[in-house]
Amino acid sequence: MIKRMIVVLITILLLPFAGCFDDDDCSQDNYWVTTATIEKTGIDSYIIVTDNGDRLYPSSTAIPWFQIVDNQRVWADYSILGDAKGDLTYYVKVNNMAKILTKGILALTPQNTDSIGNDAVKIANYWITGDYLSIRFIYGGGQSIHFINLVQDANNPFNDDGLPVLLFRHNRNSDPANYRMQGTVSINLAKIKVEGQPYAPFVLKCDGFDGEPAFEKLLVYVYDDNN
Repeated sequence: MIKRMIVVLITILLLPFAGCFDDDDCSQDNYWVTTATIEKTGIDSYIIVTDNGDRLYPSSTAIPWFQIVDNQRVWADYSILGDAKGDLTYYVKVNNMAKILTKGILALTPQNTDSIGNDAVKIANYWITGDYLSIRFIYGGGQSIHFINLVQDANNPFNDDGLPVLLFRHNRNSDPANYRMQGTVSINLAKIKVEGQPYAPFVLKCDGFDGEPAFEKLLVYVYDDNN
């Protein structure tokens, strides 16, 4: 199962989502892996909400020991058992799940700038689902734990147009860049919501690798202003 999970994660950017279109698809011999958010509905019950909007009810699981945390972002490996009713999409068997690093936006200050770091990192892919900005990133390392954060400069939080500027930062903890590695992080954007407005445009920036152009994109975080 672990080997299968690794192989599928490598190919996830090419085949991020799949659906159950016929009876052959609704088989435990077929499986899907995608990013999702856990929606806890009781002490031992939960729904998996995939990033393409499917709501999956775990009728069975191969990982009963997995700790369920409300709003936790995960890679979910599942098999579709059948169509569900009501606000649910499918009944599924959960084959495996892996937690995605899930964080909020940090304020960048002179006091934490060293620990936040500014080592080379490349944004390979990004998407917004609900309140979360998910970033697939590439970095060099291989021997120690790295720190990843999305920060807003406390002294210069906005650009000249008044838009929030969010900086993607990496601290490699002096780890030699022996291997090119990949990771995923999901950032809760609720901090930049504007009261009375259903969306919040912002600028995402990242310096990237030496010799490569810096990353800078104008993105729009759309939400329900009644939240």
